[in-house]
Amino acid sequence: MSFPKVVVNFGNGNLLPDVNAVDGIMGIVGTVATVSLQNVPLMVYNLADAEQKGITAIAEPVLHRHISEFYAEINGNQLLYVMGVPDSVTMAQMLDKKNATGAKQLLKFSANTIRVLGVYRTPPAGYNAGTDFLDADVIAAVNASKTFCTDQNSNNANFLRVLVEGRVVIANQNTPPSVTPTSLSNGYAGIVLGGSANDGSASVGCVLGRASAYAAHIKLGKVANGPLQINQAFIGDKDVTTMVNLETLHDMGFITFITHPTKAGLYFGKDFMCSTDDYRRLVYGRIVDKAAVIAIATYVNNLEEEVDVDANGNIMEIDRLHLADVITQQINNAMSEQISASPTVIIDGSNIINTGTVTIKLLIRPKGYLTDIEVQINLNAPNA
Repeated sequence: MSFPKVVVNFGNGNLLPDVNAVDGIMGIVGTVATVSLQNVPLMVYNLADAEQKGITAIAEPVLHRHISEFYAEINGNQLLYVMGVPDSVTMAQMLDKKNATGAKQLLKFSANTIRVLGVYRTPPAGYNAGTDFLDADVIAAVNASKTFCTDQNSNNANFLRVLVEGRVVIANQNTPPSVTPTSLSNGYAGIVLGGSANDGSASVGCVLGRASAYAAHIKLGKVANGPLQINQAFIGDKDVTTMVNLETLHDMGFITFITHPTKAGLYFGKDFMCSTDDYRRLVYGRIVDKAAVIAIATYVNNLEEEVDVDANGNIMEIDRLHLADVITQQINNAMSEQISASPTVIIDGSNIINTGTVTIKLLIRPKGYLTDIEVQINLNAPNA
């Protein structure tokens, strides 16, 4: 028994749940010789796990090197999606949206969680790579990636970026590239130039590892994160530390290895993509992709939901505010440390009765980056 009273109990768990948007999941597709590994998607969590699944240094030296360099940058366990293909498959074919056994198969296996996908190839003996600085398959793969990624985005299936191995034709390595990455108008893809082997290949796994080790807004070349784990890199068969034209190649738009004065080790230069537009850097694309994942997961809950309209058939202001508030909350919860400010949300719900469509514009302000620092030094004499 007790005195008459009003009891208030506080519930929990009814606020909008956070959207899970992981931005460090990577995938790699490339040539393998072991038939049992071909066209078989795998999940690996460390180098030992990959070796246990047959990707050993003896059986699969190239894929093993990519995975080894990936985990060297991670310095721990991390999910990596891997799939091998026969050496008859070009990188362009791996990225063909109609190829059900190419990269599309790995994305489906990952439940569309891969955010950056790397592709590489070890061509068969007698392969004709063309007469240019780069294997002709490289540019073909970049072009294919644009259609591939656009198709993935259009189905709201996968928002991702692609890193293509910039295979150098050793016989043509002194020939200037006839096509530069920045001329390809494709912000979905970047070309990795240079690697730990002196055979013209590129260390795609190393780039994926550095990208996975840090959040989406962190640049590949952030010096404060320390040097890369590989201690020697080649473009073609030339050591990058001895190349007189390294900066020229870098400025053409390749993701490549550089050194810094007073700093030991190798670093990445700018995180170039094959574009000069808003998505000219990998970080910008990764940030937008993460926001897209959050937007889809947030607004799918509002599909076919009823809203009030005014006399002109437009969505009432209170409903507009609600739609803006939910996405702002989710973006801020998941990305507040990765962007410069809360997103700007512009909602057009005009004539919703006749169209059934509301257009929501989500403006994301990225971080700025200290890519170039200019220091002016002068002598200064004290006043007499």
